[in-house]
Amino acid sequence: MSKKSIVYADQAARDARIEKLQMKYAKRGKKAQEDVSSRLRLHPVAKVFLYLFLALMVFITVLPLLYAISGAFKTNKEVLSGINIIPRNPTLENFKTVWNMSGSAGQVSDVNYMIFTWNSLKVSLMTVLFTLLLTSMSAYAFQRGSFPGQKLLYYLYLGTMFVGAGTVTLFPIVKITATLNMNNQIGLAIVQACCAGASNLFLTMGYLKTISRELDDAARIDGCSFLGTYFRVILPLSKPILATIALMSFRGSWNNYLLPRLMLQDLKVSTLVVQVVKLQSAGGDGATQYNLMLTGTVFAAIPMVLIFLFFNRWFIAGITQGAVKG
Repeated sequence: MSKKSIVYADQAARDARIEKLQMKYAKRGKKAQEDVSSRLRLHPVAKVFLYLFLALMVFITVLPLLYAISGAFKTNKEVLSGINIIPRNPTLENFKTVWNMSGSAGQVSDVNYMIFTWNSLKVSLMTVLFTLLLTSMSAYAFQRGSFPGQKLLYYLYLGTMFVGAGTVTLFPIVKITATLNMNNQIGLAIVQACCAGASNLFLTMGYLKTISRELDDAARIDGCSFLGTYFRVILPLSKPILATIALMSFRGSWNNYLLPRLMLQDLKVSTLVVQVVKLQSAGGDGATQYNLMLTGTVFAAIPMVLIFLFFNRWFIAGITQGAVKG
C-alpha cells in the first residue's frame, strides 16, 4: 500500500471518528434538552395561573398606552368626562394644533414641533456618541489595563451610579455648565453622557470579560499598541453591548426633562419632552389641556418605538451575552 493510500485511509478513519463523536454529543445534547424540558414542564393549573398573570401584566402595561393614543383623538372635555378607550367623536385637530404651536402659550409660531423633534434627535445622538466613547474606553482601561489606583478609581466611579443628576448634583451641574458657557445642546449631551457612565461601565465590563485575552496577546504580537488593540479588536467585538448602551442612552436622553428644562432656555433649541409638558397650559382657557398633552406624548413616543423595533435584536443580544458569560 502506498503512502498516499495510507494517508487517505487515516484521514477517512479520522473523519469517521469525528462524525461518530458529533453524533454522540448531539444525542447527549438532545437528551439533556429533553430532561430540562421535562423538569420545566408545568402543571396545567400552574399554566393557567401563569397565563393569567402574564395577561394581567400585559393589560397593565398596554392600557396607559391605549389611553394616551385614544386621548389624542378626543376633545379635552371628553378626556375629562371619564375613561373610555374608544373616542366618541374622533378628531385630528389635536395633531394639527400641537404641530403648529410653540408649546408655551398655545400660539402658532415659526418654532413648531418639527423643530423640537429635531432638537431632541440632535441632543440624543450626541449623547449616544459621547456615551459610547466614554463607556467603551473606560471599560477597556479598567478591564484590560493595569495602573496604580485602578481598583480605587473603579469603585469610586461605580459609586456615582447611586448619585444621579436630579438629587444632590443638580445645582452644581447647572452652575458649572453656566460658568463654562455650556448651557447649549453640546453641553447637555456631555452632561447626560457623564451622568449615565457608571451603570453603562458596569454592563460593558461584564461583556468584555467574555472576550478572550488571547486576542489581545495576538494583536500585541502583530504590533498593535494598547490603544490600537482597542480600536482594531475590542471595539468591533463589542457591537452587541454597545448597541444596547446606545439604545438605553438614546431613550434616557430623549425622555429627559429636568436637565434640558434648566440648561436650554432658548425656545429654538428646546427639546420635545420639555414642550410636551408645557402643553398643559397651551389652550389659553385656564383648564389643563390633557388632550394636547396626550397628543404631544404620542408625537414624542413614535421615534422611540421605531428605534427600539429596529435595534431590538442587538439590545437583547448585548444584555444576554453580557449576563450569561463571564
